[in-house]
Amino acid sequence: MGPRMPPSIRTGDLSLGKKAILRDLGHVAVVPLDYFNTAVLPPLHTCIDIQDIENRLCRSKTSSKESYRWSSFPKDPEKEANLIFGRLSRVFDKVVQLAAEGTGTSPKLTFAQKPTISPTSERANISPPDAYLLLVNTKSVGKYATCSAHRWDDIAVSFELKCDGELGDEYSDVSNVLLSNSM
Repeated sequence: MGPRMPPSIRTGDLSLGKKAILRDLGHVAVVPLDYFNTAVLPPLHTCIDIQDIENRLCRSKTSSKESYRWSSFPKDPEKEANLIFGRLSRVFDKVVQLAAEGTGTSPKLTFAQKPTISPTSERANISPPDAYLLLVNTKSVGKYATCSAHRWDDIAVSFELKCDGELGDEYSDVSNVLLSNSM
């Protein structure tokens, strides 16, 4: 069972819950991608050749070195998460397929996009992430092992979409993810 949440988080008021979680956490670190890649992610399999994958993506017309774009995004994407993450899912799947071919191993993660369905846990979740990377071989146990809904325990990374120029709270995406993990 997770930590006991203060009553202010459990009021049912989403805005109040987000503020309460951020207040209780204090400072939320926002780190550069390089830090995430080196300090959080495991090292790449030694047989993964990034340059070879990039070349194969270009040959298969999944990406273009001339336009610096993925074929799924011939122009700047709309501000709708379903469309953006749906297209990104195709890119992710192609990159993972090529990496798996290079290593002879099966992927460990799959891209999931269910922005209207909250992953389940022992707590009630009301704020789902826009998309996430899900373990292929889930680790859920007990009654959750056969549950058809995705479980927070089986999610490696969650995503929230913030479009360029979108106004709002600087930490709204962070608080959305934290709220859905805490409630």
